[in-house]
Amino acid sequence: MSRTGLEGGAEPGLPAQELPWNQASVNIRSPLLRLHTEIVEFCRFLEPTAEEAVMREAATQRVRQSIIEVYASASVQVFGSFVTGLYLPTSDIDLVVMNSSADDVKIALKALGNKLGNTGIAIKIQVVANAKVPIIKFVEVQSNINFDISFDVANGPIAAGFVRDLMDTLPPMKPLVLVLKIFLQQRSFNEVYQGGIGSYALFVMVAAFLLLHPSRHPSRPGSKRAGSLENSLGVLLVDFFRLMGRTLNMDEVGISCSHGGAFYNKIDAEKEQPQRMYMLSVEDPADSANDLCRGSWNILKVKQAWDFAYQQLTAPSDPSESLLERIIRVDTVLTDRARPVEPEVPEQLEQQIRDEMHHRSKRSRKEHKHRDKDSRHRDQDKEKDGDSRHKDKKRRRERSLEFSDPDPDVQPDRDRSHRSSSRDADKRHRRHKDQKLRKSDRHRSSRGISPSDVRHSKHIRFSE
Repeated sequence: MSRTGLEGGAEPGLPAQELPWNQASVNIRSPLLRLHTEIVEFCRFLEPTAEEAVMREAATQRVRQSIIEVYASASVQVFGSFVTGLYLPTSDIDLVVMNSSADDVKIALKALGNKLGNTGIAIKIQVVANAKVPIIKFVEVQSNINFDISFDVANGPIAAGFVRDLMDTLPPMKPLVLVLKIFLQQRSFNEVYQGGIGSYALFVMVAAFLLLHPSRHPSRPGSKRAGSLENSLGVLLVDFFRLMGRTLNMDEVGISCSHGGAFYNKIDAEKEQPQRMYMLSVEDPADSANDLCRGSWNILKVKQAWDFAYQQLTAPSDPSESLLERIIRVDTVLTDRARPVEPEVPEQLEQQIRDEMHHRSKRSRKEHKHRDKDSRHRDQDKEKDGDSRHKDKKRRRERSLEFSDPDPDVQPDRDRSHRSSSRDADKRHRRHKDQKLRKSDRHRSSRGISPSDVRHSKHIRFSE
């Protein structure tokens, strides 16, 4: 069903009408409105079910209890996508152990790994000790959920609060981040230690993109008041892929969401990497000296995937085709999920869809009504013209019969007169045709086209 590579889209598998997130968008003619509707439905489909939420909470409690058994004085805090609500069905859970009193973080991570493995809580345990922030990664056995645990790093919970505040300010943030997260995850570009882009860095990028979007520019010259943010998720997603995939000069320019969003010179901000000038630079809003993408060494492939997505979403499409399926792979992790009971898609997005669809439907009915009215008028005019011509023809026939000579000897003269008038009509027709041809020849000659070529090539169409 799927294909590999940077594209990572879906091979033709499920028909568009059978996709879980494409029911409301089938046959919408506007591609961007269809994409907007698909994103809304996709976010509704990805919302966690009550069972998933309970399972994640129970798994977190089991892991927290195991940590407390090793570090009794520590406090275990949850942060990341599980707290902000930006997690996918396959997203991991991020925990940080605060006040652990560990002298060596690497030794502490190994000790925790041994505890989790010996008690049968975790499998596939991996200690990433050489990362900027050392972590331990594992899979909780009972729930099969991935966990990432770090020690004494306070910026994670602080960042979670910042994310929630910004999501309240920018409603399109959540649906865009969810689509982009699964886009990166399906291409294995979502892990920083593998050269990809982490969830927090992606969130900051999307925040900066929205804050700097052209729709927010002041509507009047000299005005300091920002405009209204574009509310079409389809337009915003395409604009993001265009900016990050082909427009942003990553060699020289970085991006920040601080102070209303800004682009900055990497050299002036001392965030350039002389040996890798192609690297993307994203400023941490909590620490301006921290570059969130400093370790994303695979950024060139990520950029190539973003550019490919832009091309896919802007290519011609059929109204019955799913645009989101061009960039999101349809796999069993998505299609086998139960639909959420209580979706939490922002109400303003659903209201926008209803208003837009109502507006388009009303406009379409109005245009159709005008077309029908014009068509009826034209038909009536044709009928009137036809009746008038028929009456004129009948009147001329009656007059000709009234003044006709019944003497058969005069009939030959009348036939000769008819043939003479017919020859005169043919002459007039040929003269009129020659005049039109000479006029057409003069027009073509003025454009450098040979009249003789046109005459002898009547099946060739010429355009300026």
